[in-house]
Amino acid sequence: MNASTARALLVGLLVALWVWVSNTARLNLSVWAGVVALGCFFAAGGGVSGLQKTLFGTVSGVVWVLVADAVRVAIGGTSIVGALVWGAMACGIMFQARVPLLSFTAGAFAGAGVARLLGANTVNEGIRVGVALAIGAVLAFGAERVAGAIAARRA
Repeated sequence: MNASTARALLVGLLVALWVWVSNTARLNLSVWAGVVALGCFFAAGGGVSGLQKTLFGTVSGVVWVLVADAVRVAIGGTSIVGALVWGAMACGIMFQARVPLLSFTAGAFAGAGVARLLGANTVNEGIRVGVALAIGAVLAFGAERVAGAIAARRA
């Protein structure tokens, strides 16, 4: 079995297992947040570098959402104020790309999107989203490593 096929099968198995465990144990973690991080890992090129980019990028997006929401609540005001705060958040995400560890802009926007869609507006909710994103990235890393070992053994 080649590495690509092994990786696909392992990713499918790990996602299925995570859904089952999450439902059975009634974990309050979004499986789909993990799936987004899983995709970010492969988009970042995989490996240790992809894992780092995904973890730092997606979690930074969650932090940006928490900060933007806190600023929006503190300022109050009209819908235009909220729009400007979210626009400033997007600008900040783009600026953070200057920092090498935070340079995976797609991951930051993905993390921010997941956090926003899950309604994370407290630190506890942000941590829950961050944990789900981290689990997805680690599962992808594990799937890649095991797939590589299977392909190497076969060859």
